Amino acid sequence: MSMPPPGEIGPGPHNGDNFKVMPPIQSPVPPPDLLEPHHTGFGSDIFDIDLNLNMVPPGEGRKQAPPGAIPAQPGGDPLYLLRAEVQDLHSVMNNIRAGLTSLASNAPNIARTMADCAVIMQRIADNELTRSLHNMWEQMQNNPILIKPASSISAQEQLHWLNLLDQQIARVEYLIGYITIPARLNKWLALARPGYYIPFHNVFEDEIPSVEDRTRILKYLAFSPEAIRGGILDPNSGLIYRYAEDPNVRRKSLAILGLTLLLSIGLVVLACYLPLAGWPFQSGNMTTLLGGWAAILLGVIVHIAIGSLKRQQLMGDLPRILAIGDLPLLIDARIGTILQKLLLVLIALFGLAFSVGINNITPLNTFLVGYSLDSVVELFGNSLEKQAQNQLGILKKELSQD
Repeated sequence: MSMPPPGEIGPGPHNGDNFKVMPPIQSPVPPPDLLEPHHTGFGSDIFDIDLNLNMVPPGEGRKQAPPGAIPAQPGGDPLYLLRAEVQDLHSVMNNIRAGLTSLASNAPNIARTMADCAVIMQRIADNELTRSLHNMWEQMQNNPILIKPASSISAQEQLHWLNLLDQQIARVEYLIGYITIPARLNKWLALARPGYYIPFHNVFEDEIPSVEDRTRILKYLAFSPEAIRGGILDPNSGLIYRYAEDPNVRRKSLAILGLTLLLSIGLVVLACYLPLAGWPFQSGNMTTLLGGWAAILLGVIVHIAIGSLKRQQLMGDLPRILAIGDLPLLIDARIGTILQKLLLVLIALFGLAFSVGINNITPLNTFLVGYSLDSVVELFGNSLEKQAQNQLGILKKELSQD
């Protein structure tokens, strides 16, 4: 997924495009670890990037900067530039730690990087949203490795300051991601079609290498009302699914699901009335097949529920928010996957009936088939493929004899 163009970290209220501007998050609890406890009067929120950081898309007239803010300069968004500088600096420090190079030989490069960071920091407004970022920059300026890289530092002290710098750079990466990611997520979701998803960890792994920091941002987005517009976030998997914001489109998805369920039941009933010679299913088997179909479907649902609970326990996460009103959104976002599961349920039902016989189908074995649906369908598929290859071999042999 490509990075948004310079100046488009987050849509401001002046934009003329079709992207939805995220409303302020009304929450009695301030964002975790971002705002200083003594700050009050938080007049704009994390998603109003244009107001706080004076960033607008190229070609747009810039608004009046907030009091005390330094107007942005041409050359790219300062937050992105700052992240690139500190990550390049981190790469150099990792090479020094590994013994691939020395601190003294990189002194000119470190000095230039620090000078570039100082210029970039002047372009970032100092306000409630970015105060922690400025504080972290001030702490980095007290690190002897950065301010006096050419001086003689013992190996033990060098290791100490390198470890401290690792924590400071990770904090800068987290803060920049915390500020910029929500608006970009909403812009990407606005461009995506319903059913698509954004793999959060894969997309932002380079920007925020720490899994713990990415998970903290995910949890904040998951538990913040209206943080994600047009998308449903699964904090356990890190996937953000796009759903249609038009209620009529969501109703169509519900209608498609209902029709698919009726069609599945109709196919099961039809299989019991096919007038084919040697067909193994008769009208008297309809109750058995319908019960088996329902048991497989129940097994699929139970497997999904238990899998979600297991992932939640492994992560030590808070209980997921289960809002009944979000069910139509979830169905719309996952309609493709749901339809695929319903098709696999039919395949598993008839595969089981043909392999073990209609008289050996019970509620228990069909439920277990549904619980391990993917594995069972794969086994049926392999068996069917072997049978097809055998029949093909026999056919080729008969044709060669003729």
